Amino acid sequence: MDVMDMSGALPEPGPCARSYTVGPFTVVEFRGEVDLVSADCIRVHTDAATAHRGARVIVDLRPATFIDCAALGLLCRARRRALDRGGSIDLVCTRPLHLRMLRVTGLDSYFRSSATVAAISA
Repeated sequence: MDVMDMSGALPEPGPCARSYTVGPFTVVEFRGEVDLVSADCIRVHTDAATAHRGARVIVDLRPATFIDCAALGLLCRARRRALDRGGSIDLVCTRPLHLRMLRVTGLDSYFRSSATVAAISA
């Protein structure tokens, strides 16, 4: 399934994700509970953000109230897609539980993380 139309437009915002641009970056906000139920909705956004060569992606986890292994899987998939196409992916993450999940799983060493989108996009 194509996640972007021929104009390169971003997917429509939904209850689980929203995408927008800041300069050369595409920001994907994970919203609400990010689990197996919402994974397909979010994948549309992460796949669109990582679809082109050299994509510079920021995933903002601040609006996510809960993340589980499905969320971590989405992050790993998005990272692989971005890197395979010569791009990059960074995280905005401030919730202690989310930071702990990244640290415990070892994913904190694969993602640069900051407290704000502005800090990464500067």
